[in-house]
Amino acid sequence: MSKHIAIDFGTSNTLIYSKEKGIIFNQPSVVAIDNNINKVLTVGNEAQQMIGKTPTNISVIKPFRYGSIDKFNIAIRMLKMMIDHTKEGNRFSKAFAKAHVLVGVPSMITQVESKGIEEVIRESGAKKVILIKDVIADAVSLGEDIFKPIISFIVDIGGGTTDIAAISLGGILAEESIKIGSNDIDVAIMHYIKTAYNVEIGELTAENVKIQLADAMIEKEKSAEVIGQDLASGLPITLELNNYEIYEAIKTPIETICYSVKTVLENCPPESVADILSRGIILTGGGSKLRNLDKLLKRELGINAVLI
Repeated sequence: MSKHIAIDFGTSNTLIYSKEKGIIFNQPSVVAIDNNINKVLTVGNEAQQMIGKTPTNISVIKPFRYGSIDKFNIAIRMLKMMIDHTKEGNRFSKAFAKAHVLVGVPSMITQVESKGIEEVIRESGAKKVILIKDVIADAVSLGEDIFKPIISFIVDIGGGTTDIAAISLGGILAEESIKIGSNDIDVAIMHYIKTAYNVEIGELTAENVKIQLADAMIEKEKSAEVIGQDLASGLPITLELNNYEIYEAIKTPIETICYSVKTVLENCPPESVADILSRGIILTGGGSKLRNLDKLLKRELGINAVLI
């Protein structure tokens, strides 16, 4: 009997789920490679911690970009090590060779990108690969009965993409996928600090600033100290930032996401509006944890948004 496995290849995180054991791996989609001997050193959390701290012979690589594969061969090697590093270890590696693997992909992924993801899973040893849209997988995993004549409105904000869809009777009524996610918020923060202060920070620092200070709607003032590199002197420097300036820095990607949600709502059939208004918007994905994003959507659209 074949084992059933689900994989969510995210730009930020890769998640592996076994029907028998539940989630057995959930770590960053990052791999560290020693270029001198062409060997994968580590993946996931350990590789993430190495960003910006490696000698010249070691590269830390994110093989996914905007929900699709940017570096094919590295993605295969990363997934193989991730399979070995699951909670089940060698036993899971052997079972993977006989497995039927379900893979979530962004809604507007191209045929070429789909084939690339499918090949990575096959090359890693899977017996059969089935691709499913992320928003459908999200709805099912959240306990929504997608085969009833009731609308499930999903907004999945990942690292590289945001997928939005209204789902009913097993199909999609309206959808949109944009190549903007939580990573773009990190980049916006890095760009702002460089432009405003002539100070450079790394992506891990930017993510920490986002966690501490980023707000979709500001309720009260907050501040935090951030250490970066002064580009004029090359020396470390400590800045004190507040959430008002970070709010201004990230406004563009947030507004783009809100506009896309509004567009999908406008494209829904009139009969679906009552369902969406009464059931609300379901927010999922790492980017949906941005502080007060649910309140912003409520203010802009007049519809309750629930973070799952």
